[in-house]
Amino acid sequence: CDPELLIADEPTTALDVTVQAQILDLMRDLQRDFNAALIIITHDLGVVAGRTDEVAVMYAGRVVERAPTRDLFKKMHMPYTEALLAAIPKIDTAPHTPLPAISGRPPDPTRPIKGCSFSPRCRYARGLCHLEKPRLTVAESPEHQFACFHPILSPAGVGA
Repeated sequence: CDPELLIADEPTTALDVTVQAQILDLMRDLQRDFNAALIIITHDLGVVAGRTDEVAVMYAGRVVERAPTRDLFKKMHMPYTEALLAAIPKIDTAPHTPLPAISGRPPDPTRPIKGCSFSPRCRYARGLCHLEKPRLTVAESPEHQFACFHPILSPAGVGA
């Protein structure tokens, strides 16, 4: 069919790391063979870390951070991105150490909330977060954008 775009929705969920690597290598080969763009939809940022050019982090149906992959892993701004990265197992962590969990419940898409959708679960959320939805804001470069009133890795967690 010679596709121009390949879309993989959670292609490695519930697979062991060896099979994950095989699936990701197969997708890379298909992308190269067809000279196609590839979109990987996943909650596992470890899967995209070394295999993508750009990452768009979504929460409750909205992009909350997007950046070139290296930039995102070097300096994320959105607390949800921080939480996803914290959930990636580290090689130097003791066996059977529980991974950090995001407190609270995911939003109910049938009941939109006022303000930032992540605010009920966000440790940085303050007044404005509960009242308005933040817009994508340019970070250090136009390619890196985030939607947060109190981004991380900024002085005292104060919004830009």
